[in-house]
Amino acid sequence: MASSSAQLFIPYSESTQGPWIVRRAASLLLGPYDSQAAALAAAENIAPGLSAELGRPVEIHVQQADGTWTEHNYVVAGLVAGVGTPPPGMNRHA
Repeated sequence: MASSSAQLFIPYSESTQGPWIVRRAASLLLGPYDSQAAALAAAENIAPGLSAELGRPVEIHVQQADGTWTEHNYVVAGLVAGVGTPPPGMNRHA
């Protein structure tokens, strides 16, 4: 987890009925959701505004059933967030 980016976390929920939580930090709850898919969608919606507000990228981390954390890659304005910048010469406006 890179320190130069802001972090959103979705801890694993053992209940099939949730809640799935999105957190910005251990003490900052951004919302409970009924499913992991809903929590991921909410985090993806929150990330661009948070990135603009903080002036740095936002990473979304999802906890797996075994306790490990994985980075969630998602598409923002035609780019895949969490994968890096486009290669030189790539025209994003084509």
